[in-house]
Amino acid sequence: MANCIICNHSLTSQNDSAEHIIPNAIGGFRKVWGFLCNRCNNTTGHDWDAVLTSQLNGLCHFFDIKRERGSIPDQTISTTAGETFRMLSQGGFALPKPTVDKTEVGGRTQYQVVARDMPEARRILRDLQRKFPKIDVESELTKVQARTSYPKGMVEIPCQIGGVQAGRSIVKSAVALVHDSGIPAVACDQALVYLRDQNAPACFGYYSTTDLLIERPVGVPLHCVAVSGNSTTGMLLGYVEYFGFLRAVVLLSETYIGPDIENCYAIDPTTGMQFDLSVRLQFSQADMVDIFDYKHCDNEATKQAADAVFGPGVARKRQREQSHAVNEAVQYAFENCGAQPGDILTEEQLRIIARLMSERLIPFIVSLNQPRPLPPRRNLRSDIKDQSGT
Repeated sequence: MANCIICNHSLTSQNDSAEHIIPNAIGGFRKVWGFLCNRCNNTTGHDWDAVLTSQLNGLCHFFDIKRERGSIPDQTISTTAGETFRMLSQGGFALPKPTVDKTEVGGRTQYQVVARDMPEARRILRDLQRKFPKIDVESELTKVQARTSYPKGMVEIPCQIGGVQAGRSIVKSAVALVHDSGIPAVACDQALVYLRDQNAPACFGYYSTTDLLIERPVGVPLHCVAVSGNSTTGMLLGYVEYFGFLRAVVLLSETYIGPDIENCYAIDPTTGMQFDLSVRLQFSQADMVDIFDYKHCDNEATKQAADAVFGPGVARKRQREQSHAVNEAVQYAFENCGAQPGDILTEEQLRIIARLMSERLIPFIVSLNQPRPLPPRRNLRSDIKDQSGT
């Protein structure tokens, strides 16, 4: 077997591990073996991939990605109206914490409790009961009213990419695809120096001046890793893209002498669907110097690429929320119309159902007039020249 690309120790059946080419946490499925030992897999996953996926977690929520395992961690977000919410892995928003408001009315103290669920409401009331023993917790819980509301301001999706750890995750993905293409990872000499030496200069740069993807599927927030090797020029290059608009070019080697290769792994993280695509990777050494010097970072081009996937994303979220709101309203109306399962509904019960559904749908209908979420904050200019962290 081969050696681990990080520690260079021999890989055996006991220490070999499965490495996702694109991290599972952001929707990657495809794995490679004979690439990382278990220890380096765990270390790079914790030190590099976790940083990258944390930076992209808000986008994972917005696009509702599919993961091979695990749930998307909750994400704290804020709105232009100064509100703070948690985006939940199962969809929707929640308050970041419960609130207990105290008011004095006619010489009496009143408490208004806003909780995120019934168990939390019960815990808060029991805490109050210790101070005020006369509180009947179960009786108070019968007065609880479930309420649906939507953010008043525009939601700002946090997103930044880059830095010391995340940069190495980006490069590791490109090296993993080289390995998956049947080319020994040692051919990626510049990338391996960067991955192994914490003080080595970065071998990647952000690129947005042109679309390198050939026949890009419209409106898809795809992830893509591509590699291209040319033995005549000696250039072995990689390309990594996340969510259709965060794009980087990787210089894997300038002295490549292996077989010419072109390989691309592209996936729609919202469905798991894989695409058969190609990427134009024909950069010279001079081109790579310009890329490293941020001469191919075009903020307007990045904005246009983001808008191309955010527009359809907003439409999908509206459709999902509409289905959820309607289903919840129907269930609530039937549970509170006075009929039992199997009963033939009376005209009065039908009128109650119609009224309850309309009342329940009002918050969603009002939310339709709210503006769309803000585009993510884009911070693409990581410090790729000085990777020492200083």
